[in-house]
Amino acid sequence: MNTVTKKYLYFDKIRGLLRIFCLLLFTTTKVFSQTVSLTDSLKKHFHSPSNFTGKWDTQNSFITGKSIQIQSLKMGLIFNQSITVGLGFHWINSKNFQDYVLDGFKDSSPIRMHYFSIFTEYVFFKRNNWMGIIPVQLGIGKSFLRKGEDRIFERMVCLYEPSISIEYKFSPWLALGAGYGYRIMLKNNRLIDQNFYAPIYVFRARILFDEIYSRYILAWREQRD
Repeated sequence: MNTVTKKYLYFDKIRGLLRIFCLLLFTTTKVFSQTVSLTDSLKKHFHSPSNFTGKWDTQNSFITGKSIQIQSLKMGLIFNQSITVGLGFHWINSKNFQDYVLDGFKDSSPIRMHYFSIFTEYVFFKRNNWMGIIPVQLGIGKSFLRKGEDRIFERMVCLYEPSISIEYKFSPWLALGAGYGYRIMLKNNRLIDQNFYAPIYVFRARILFDEIYSRYILAWREQRD
């Protein structure tokens, strides 16, 4: 099988996975959401008061078929308990190694990737303590190999990650959830011979700062006054 055929089959596989994801997203949205005007809905949400929110995500994914974990810290503003916009920081401390030759010596080093993201999340379904969420994020950062305290083969990367999540509110201040998505590399590091295109399985914990503020801080201020 020649190189052109391999590349064609590889991208055809990606397109197939994206079709499945889009079908899943469309079906879930149609089942759980009501038919509304998206423009009017967004205007209504963004004209509502906003509150600070923050969360920690653990994403399980793959690099060239080997499992990895992506840790994420995110913070932003949530409007009308329905739309969140914010910034995140993500890092991959993979146990995957890449062989290379540097200065005439053959060696092997672990793969790393750190990136910042702009993200948005839309709550398309809400019932009792359950919520259905569509998170989308666009990230930019760097991938590299870690050689002792040095970074080698470091280059910029850009990626796009659409996903869908289900979340359950366990207490007035904590919600836990899980989801599924896909990582699409808009710009890859050609010096690292690994495949970063992969499904993403998300486990998330969200601290409900707005609930803490309204239930405890405001109540304490009212009692003090």
